[in-house]
Amino acid sequence: MAGPFPVTALLVLTAAGCAAAMVLVAAPTPARAATATPQRGQRLWIAVQQLRGRLSPRPARVRQEVAQLLRHFAALLVSGRSEAQAWSQLHDLWRTREPDHPLRHVTAQIAGSEAAGTGTADGLRRYLATDAGSDPELNRLLRRLLAVTALSEQTGAPLSELVEQLAESVDEAAELAAAVETAIAGPTLTQLILTLLPVGGLALGHMVGADPLAMLLGSWFGLVLLGAGLLLLGCGRFWSRHMIQRVRRYA
Repeated sequence: MAGPFPVTALLVLTAAGCAAAMVLVAAPTPARAATATPQRGQRLWIAVQQLRGRLSPRPARVRQEVAQLLRHFAALLVSGRSEAQAWSQLHDLWRTREPDHPLRHVTAQIAGSEAAGTGTADGLRRYLATDAGSDPELNRLLRRLLAVTALSEQTGAPLSELVEQLAESVDEAAELAAAVETAIAGPTLTQLILTLLPVGGLALGHMVGADPLAMLLGSWFGLVLLGAGLLLLGCGRFWSRHMIQRVRRYA
């Protein structure tokens, strides 16, 4: 009876992990959860939202955070702040909120350029030229902000309106990325389950008294079957991963 126990524990842990993954996939989005949560459970939902935020897809999360930053910047400009004051306040906000966040470094660079009198565009260029600007998704969004800033300087168009329009565009891109990730969450979970299924089969064979590993490793026929199974498993995982990555490109 002592032999099958570790295998049983492995099966229980695998099932628990799959169940946790399905709960995270099926849980409502943070925005909807916040509106549907009763007041008594707000702290629990805040913790869940923070966990979902850290586990959420990178492109969607980056776009949401950049859109939030742009809306704050536009609101500060509309309220009468100068660009230097707006970026200084945004830097203080992100420094208090998340000191190690990339947007904290972005706002610090732009605020420093504004204080030096070189402007927002120069701060964006400086950040993109540093090693800190290594996130492709963030860099792409910052280049769009750089283009909007240059357009405002060249044409005299109100920067707040241009930034607000850019924020709306980034919000739509974030919704698209979230929708794509939601659509592929099921296939991704299925891929994980199918990858772990042979391990579960070996564990079940061990639990019923058979010795599948001895059969697979004890003869040339078993080795051929093991090699063919691993090859097919690898090909299937590679192909499914390839299809999932192709879908992600549309986000």
